[in-house]
Amino acid sequence: MLSRRAAISLTALAALSMSACGAFQSNNGASDPGAPLTVVADAEPHSTLLKQIQKDGLLGDVKLQIREISGGVDPNQLVASGDVDVNFFQHTPYLKNWNAEHKSDLIDAGAVHIEPLGLYSKKINKVDDIPQNANIALPADATNQARALFLLADAGLFTMDVKATDPNVDYAKITEKNITANPKQVTFTKIDRPQLFASLSDPKITLSVVNGNYALEGGLNPGKDALVLEKAADNPYVNILATRPALQKDPRVVKLAQALRDPKTKTFIQDTYKGSVLPAQG
Repeated sequence: MLSRRAAISLTALAALSMSACGAFQSNNGASDPGAPLTVVADAEPHSTLLKQIQKDGLLGDVKLQIREISGGVDPNQLVASGDVDVNFFQHTPYLKNWNAEHKSDLIDAGAVHIEPLGLYSKKINKVDDIPQNANIALPADATNQARALFLLADAGLFTMDVKATDPNVDYAKITEKNITANPKQVTFTKIDRPQLFASLSDPKITLSVVNGNYALEGGLNPGKDALVLEKAADNPYVNILATRPALQKDPRVVKLAQALRDPKTKTFIQDTYKGSVLPAQG
């Protein structure tokens, strides 16, 4: 989730993978309640959840066109430009930071689930074994980097001068400069989120902080494989649907949000992911 160029080329659009829901169309008639709702989403668990609510018949008459994120496409830019109606890949702090950076006004159209961030390693088996001067791979984008630092601080690796529970915390401004004590003198390497799983095999990397969806796509079970895993309670990193303000009350968007929060969907999340993905509270 890095900043992308404002204009998305047709080549980049073509790099998105097509679901079985039908041919993609630029949705200029977004206000037409009978038109398919176009959604761009991460593959796992986002696209899986979208396909499941279709299978369960939770959308009524609403038809979805699902596109899975691929390559260098910025899903927020696709929504802002009107190329798609909704995206499903990010948490609230990331959207807030993206809006600020791009002077945009995309909105949260519904909280769905939490993907706990985890600390993983192929070289050590527990936090107590983390050596001096360990090199830890972190997400390169600002909000997930802050999230990773808070996770490591909670694990006792170092202390920081700010806490994630501070209601005024600005995730975009949290860096390693906020570390006040680092007894193991750990260092950091910033890596784009999709490459964090692969960094586990890098001999120069001791541990990697990997987002839940990429851990799942890499075959990890966050509930079992993570040395440290984010807590679900009061977790601000809830994955959301995002759309343009004009679509906030669109009945198709409302129905989509309801379907993703349906008890049947929550049960599917719990049974399928077994703690690696958690339904949003409330």
